[in-house]
Amino acid sequence: MADNRTFEQMDSRELLTQIARYQKKEVGHARLNTVVGVLLTAVLLITLLVVLPRAVTVLEHMEQSLQEIDTFVESADRVVAENSGAVTEALGKLNAVDFDTLNEAIQDLSDAVKPLANFARMFKS
Repeated sequence: MADNRTFEQMDSRELLTQIARYQKKEVGHARLNTVVGVLLTAVLLITLLVVLPRAVTVLEHMEQSLQEIDTFVESADRVVAENSGAVTEALGKLNAVDFDTLNEAIQDLSDAVKPLANFARMFKS
């Protein structure tokens, strides 16, 4: 059997032999494709079974964290809203204080108490 002859030059037996050889190769390729397909499907399924639950868990934790952040922000807003009046009032009172007069009063008190402190020190010794 010469492989470099054309199909027209081959007899029926040689053609059948060539066809059988070609079909064996095709069956081998089909089996290999099937095995690779099954393996890829198995890897994909295993990956989905492992990754998907973890992804769902991560998403649940993210959702819970976002709810906690929302609750915190709402609480902070409520605290600010409730205390803004008190803070404004306190700032108004601080602004109303005349610090120059207060400093003079403290100095006057210090001047008045100093002789009394010196007098009390004499009895300490």
